[in-house]
Amino acid sequence: MARPESGEGGAGWPGWAKLGVSALLVLHGTAVVAAVLAASPSSGLQRAVADQFRWYYQLLDQGYTYRFYTAGAPPTPILFAELEFEDGRSEEIRVPDRSQAPRLRFQRHLAIAYHLFEDVRRAPRDPDTGDSRSRWAASYARHLCREHPGCRRVTLFLQDHLNPSPRELVEAAREGRTIDVEDPRYYGDRLRIGAYSCDD
Repeated sequence: MARPESGEGGAGWPGWAKLGVSALLVLHGTAVVAAVLAASPSSGLQRAVADQFRWYYQLLDQGYTYRFYTAGAPPTPILFAELEFEDGRSEEIRVPDRSQAPRLRFQRHLAIAYHLFEDVRRAPRDPDTGDSRSRWAASYARHLCREHPGCRRVTLFLQDHLNPSPRELVEAAREGRTIDVEDPRYYGDRLRIGAYSCDD
């Protein structure tokens, strides 16, 4: 007795859909390879090719991610928020915070710090106070005000967390010791972004 058709070999994708998906995969693969090759040290040509995909990296919010996981990664921006409360106490928040779990939450907070760093770098500064006019920083300060009842003022800072040099890593490995990356010498100076009143 013949078995009924299982339907596993049903109708395939139309030709235009196959071409569209194939084109998207080629675009994405090329963008990924270009970003990895443009990481320092790289040639002017490699950086120029990666620049052609800048719109794509910004669209996916992945412009910094490939550089972070390649050799010679740039310093990691750390966001510090000083919260002042109406009762006189204060609290400091660090983003990202290494104690956060699950790890994906830490990764998302790392993305916040990178995004804020880029926005502050592009934003103009107030000629009177020297504070950044970053709208993204102001938005994040408003979020912190809402999340912390009784907070009257938020002051934001950025600080570079530097990486040990390859020479330091090699020397430490030869001597069988570890490097404390939380040592103060691996932190740059704090850059004040601005102070934001929770009443605004």
